[in-house]
Amino acid sequence: MLIAMAPGAHAVCVVQPVASVPLGVSRGAITVPLKINGGAATFILDTGAQRSVVTQDAVDRLGLARDQWVGTTMNGVGGIQSRPNADPTSLSLGGVPLVRRTLTHDTSLTVGVLPHALAGNLVIDGLLGRDFLSLFDLDLDVPDRRLLLYRVSACSGRFLPWTGDYAAIPATMPTDTALVVPVSLDGRPLRALLDTGASASLLSAPGMFKLGLTAAALDSDPADTVNGLGPRSVTVHRHQFHTLGVGAEVIDSPRVWVEPIRLAPIVDMLLGADWLAGRRVWISFATRQLFVLR
Repeated sequence: MLIAMAPGAHAVCVVQPVASVPLGVSRGAITVPLKINGGAATFILDTGAQRSVVTQDAVDRLGLARDQWVGTTMNGVGGIQSRPNADPTSLSLGGVPLVRRTLTHDTSLTVGVLPHALAGNLVIDGLLGRDFLSLFDLDLDVPDRRLLLYRVSACSGRFLPWTGDYAAIPATMPTDTALVVPVSLDGRPLRALLDTGASASLLSAPGMFKLGLTAAALDSDPADTVNGLGPRSVTVHRHQFHTLGVGAEVIDSPRVWVEPIRLAPIVDMLLGADWLAGRRVWISFATRQLFVLR
């Protein structure tokens, strides 16, 4: 356990490592291995999801009980869907038992249909969202395929155990642990939801409005159809911008998916796994910061 006294603070800053988890990365999906009811499952690591989701196939294979009374309504890129919950008797990540950030500390999962059931050769059993993840700080090292979980309390400022130099980006939580970071696109300040479950970053309707980017301006851009959580498909266009700024880093000539959809919480864009791919970041739910190793 790492303990440090923050300068000028009265409480002791505690940074306690609790687990090391191998990551899988395939076709833009960042995955982690879970144990559910003692069985192995593969979930997408999804800081963009308020609620964790399990597929019906995984419910059947793992023998999960269904809740006959309680369901969840979720709003994703693909629209709104409502389904009854599943109630595993046990759920763990890296050997650490998981409970939701609720008063009852339950382990329930929403049963949903995922648009991509495969990531390479891996069968995707669900999404691991913020209802479980936000109890920890996440040291996410995509290049080295490793996730470290920490419990952090009474910390502020630059408290990481990293030996290298890193940038600190303040974040906000407008609703339910959603971590929103300030970014800029072509010099225009925007609010981006940090979404490890999105394979690519995406500019949504509010961001398009702020940039003065119309749907007609996208007509000559490459288009594709994507499926997010929800019942419908969405056509997106890949648009080239001049610069994308995240903290002090400026990326030249980024290509970002664009579509006039509205996200919950209301943000200008998603900052997805394409940005995370070559970076080590620390996602601090405890202190509302994003740290990026330089």
